[in-house]
Parts: sequence; C-alpha cells; structure tokens
Amino acid sequence: MSTTKQQYRAELISGIRVLADFLERHPTLPVPHGLDVMAFPEPDASYATRCAEIDRIADAHNAELRDQDGHHTAHVSFGRVSYHLVAISDEARARHDALMSYLDSVALETATHADEQVNKPLDIPTADVYGRQCPCGALTDKGARLCRKCRSRGRWNRRKAPYRDEEEQW
Repeated sequence: MSTTKQQYRAELISGIRVLADFLERHPTLPVPHGLDVMAFPEPDASYATRCAEIDRIADAHNAELRDQDGHHTAHVSFGRVSYHLVAISDEARARHDALMSYLDSVALETATHADEQVNKPLDIPTADVYGRQCPCGALTDKGARLCRKCRSRGRWNRRKAPYRDEEEQW
C-alpha cells in the first residue's frame, strides 16, 4: 500500500473515531438511524478482478455476498453500522449514465409559478379586437366576411358543384 493510501486510510479511521467520541460526549445531539460505509476496491481494475477481490475479502471476514444487476457486493454489519464493498460492472454504469442523461429534461413547476398560471386571466380575443363574427359564430380575420373554416367549406362546395349536377341528372 502506498504512503498516500496509508495516510488516507489512517485519516479516515481517525475521523470515524473522533465522530464516535464526539457523539458520545454530546448525548443530546441527534444521531443517524444507521451508518453505511461504502468502499470500492481498485477502481482501475477490470470488473472480474474487482469481484475476485471482494470474494477474497468476504471469505476472510464472513461477509454476506450479493451479485445483482451488475453490482457485486460484500456486506458486514456491526449493529447499526454497516461496511459494504462494491464493484459495479461497466454495463450497470452505462445504464445509470443513460438514465441520468434525462435528469435535466424534466423541469417541475414551482408552486408559485403554477399559482400565477391558474390566476392569470385568459387572453381570448373579442370580435372588436380580432375581427368580426362569421355567421357560424366563429371570429373572422380582419377584413374577411367568413371564418377560415367557412371559407374552406365554400371552396370545397364550389369545386364539387359541377359534379353534383351531373350526379343529380343520372
């Protein structure tokens, strides 16, 4: 183990002991329901190598092994404190990355923005602002006598009119 890894390990263990002593000295402070410590062996190694390392450690310490959905784990409990060794396959990481790529695609409205939308009056054009009213009741474009739907229906009827006369003759 390199000096930096040994130093990091010593600092982490020391910090855990300091936390335990601090919580013991201050019994009125709230404590978490439990504590889960996760470790990932050799992140640069292959998935098979990481799984083999976890299996070796689990055998040596009677840890509970689990292999599910690309996560190979060993678990040791000390009451409400748990130690987990985890190896994640490249496929599981790719699935997670794909799922998280949609994270910014959905934006929920805040309550204040939704309230503003509910209380905002509808902007419905009136006949005097938009145009006048068609005989069918719809609003027309400015300068037009009929709405778009009635104009379209009129064009259709004019195109079909010559054929209608021929059908009636037969």
